[in-house]
Amino acid sequence: MPPINVLYLIRTWAVGGSHTIMFHLLEHLPKERFNIITVPFDTHTGGDEVFVELARKRGISISDDRIPWKTRMVWNLARDVVLDLIERHRIDLIHTHDPHSNVLIGLGRKRWPCACVASPYGWWDRLFPLRSHAYKWIERQRALPQFDQVITVSQNMRAKILRGPTDPERVNVIHTGLDLTQLDSSTPRDTVRRDLGIPTDAIVAGIVGRLYVEKGHVYLLKAIENLARRHPNLYLLIIGEGPLRPALDDEARKLGIEDRVIFTGYYPNLAGALRAMDIFVIPSILDEGFPTVLLEAQAAGLPVIASNVGGTHETLIPEQTGILVPRKDVRALADAIDALIGAPQRRIAMGESAAEWIRRSFTLERMIDQVSTTYDAAV
Repeated sequence: MPPINVLYLIRTWAVGGSHTIMFHLLEHLPKERFNIITVPFDTHTGGDEVFVELARKRGISISDDRIPWKTRMVWNLARDVVLDLIERHRIDLIHTHDPHSNVLIGLGRKRWPCACVASPYGWWDRLFPLRSHAYKWIERQRALPQFDQVITVSQNMRAKILRGPTDPERVNVIHTGLDLTQLDSSTPRDTVRRDLGIPTDAIVAGIVGRLYVEKGHVYLLKAIENLARRHPNLYLLIIGEGPLRPALDDEARKLGIEDRVIFTGYYPNLAGALRAMDIFVIPSILDEGFPTVLLEAQAAGLPVIASNVGGTHETLIPEQTGILVPRKDVRALADAIDALIGAPQRRIAMGESAAEWIRRSFTLERMIDQVSTTYDAAV
């Protein structure tokens, strides 16, 4: 039997957890069963080409085709390009991986002579800006109900999707699986710290993620400032890039902690960065679908502290592998960090439990099997 031809559509604003999932699928779905053609968008933002560059560095083939989208006036042209791709590559199934693609394919579903699968990874529960709220409403109420199957990452996201008219039987929760080999690092902890300018005996709280307001970095900076005098060897390692970088630099200076906050920008050695940390923190202020980076941090043997937003609580075992705190609560965030600094044995035990929990519960093999089964059901 020839492989199923699958068209992946992805528009990228900033590289995040959804791209990690895509990379895993592109690398590990069985080639004898699925032939995947991945097509990004052509926009002014530059995010799509960053995705292409990262994919090619991993040896993943990305099509030279692009879905045109430098203005909303090209809606019909974009759909014509999709139809041409379907016909040229004899596509059996489209899998969309972002809100824009979900809407583009879901509206007017009858035009596509193939199966369609959508992946809404995460939605923020907020009214403003109104345009974003309206777009999410269209995706939930009009687009997703038209797909043959929907794959999402958490029970929290499934509940949000089912506020609309999508058939519950078509909504599949498939938790992110990790390729644990990519979290192996031969670089010693002390070497990573030295390269980053962190003292060997420091206690390091760290965060990995794009520098956007919804990730709550400013609250973490304030929590570190609250703890600075009590813990003179406490450092904060911020991995990631984004438009909030200048503002966060300024905030660290205003708080007087710039000498113990390290911004790396994009950092290619994620495993090494995690190895340099003692505590992992993700203080998001808006809902997360199922933050992959929390899985990666726990797999690396780190205790985690996270805002209790969206599907985040599904990624950890409270008080056993991590601590949940209210969003935007600097005092609760600082107290949680302080508690782990002051109890090194508890910190180590939580990290060990976290690594075991991830290896047991979020295997790459399980995710690949579930996605394969969903594709078969759609086709």
